[in-house]
Amino acid sequence: MSGLFISYRRDDQAGFAGRLADALGSAFGANNVFRDIDDIHPGEDFVAALTKQLHSIDVMLVVIGPGWLTARRNGIRRLDEPEDFVRQEIQVALDSGKAVLPVLVGGAAMPAEDDLPATIGALARRQAFILSDPGWSSDVTRLTESIKPLLPFQQRFSLRQRIAWVVTGIGLIALLATSLNAYRSESSADQLATEIASALNGRWTAQVNYDWGAVHQETFDLRLENGEIHGTASYLRVARSVEQGQLRAEHLSFITHSQEMMNDAPNLVITHRYRGMLKPGELHLVLESSGGQTTHTPVEFIARRVEK
Repeated sequence: MSGLFISYRRDDQAGFAGRLADALGSAFGANNVFRDIDDIHPGEDFVAALTKQLHSIDVMLVVIGPGWLTARRNGIRRLDEPEDFVRQEIQVALDSGKAVLPVLVGGAAMPAEDDLPATIGALARRQAFILSDPGWSSDVTRLTESIKPLLPFQQRFSLRQRIAWVVTGIGLIALLATSLNAYRSESSADQLATEIASALNGRWTAQVNYDWGAVHQETFDLRLENGEIHGTASYLRVARSVEQGQLRAEHLSFITHSQEMMNDAPNLVITHRYRGMLKPGELHLVLESSGGQTTHTPVEFIARRVEK
């Protein structure tokens, strides 16, 4: 089997795991998506079936809800039990070099490496995806596009199709005439990569109306290197370093961090997650912040290129 394995806790946002399995089944085919409740038959050895599937799939999605990290049994945290199925699933996937993608649902935050058993600590260093109820459709689309390059059966798309998809997505219609023949030489592919980078590289500004009423002009200095986004993005007009930046077709995502200062309390690290789409001369972005004392609703805005 070549496909996807969805790891989740049945007592932590199992409904999200079901919705995700249905959505991915529609995108990649139900036979390419494995979830224990659907794919282990009555009387079948649970451990043996899971182990077999884990060794044959290409990508694992770890669905993390608010109770995933702290779930307990008999007073002991489930993740601290070596025989915990979720822990074993993740450990097997990490040890075998599979692509492991954390998927945050129900408003959950990404666990820190110190909060995880050492055997699965590397999970905290993987790029996480946020699936929210209000933005479910667009979030799943972004996740699906990020998974496609990781699945061998998805690599059947010709270079011509991939180029047309990229060009259509980001509006570089003028590039179509030269990119249709890119499959004939590496130099053409390199030229396409250069054109895509030039569509993103540079300075962008946006007026951001934060959910507590503040309005600030924010600046984004971005550059694309080998599919990774680097640079800075300002939050409350202070430049923050971009981390975990990615551009997949027209979809982009990155995170930054800031500190929340509280009276007579330790400063809290706030994580700012940006995701959106690259369009001609515009970045359509959604900002989600988590980790502080206050819960913030997602903020949508459009950044526009600053001409040199």
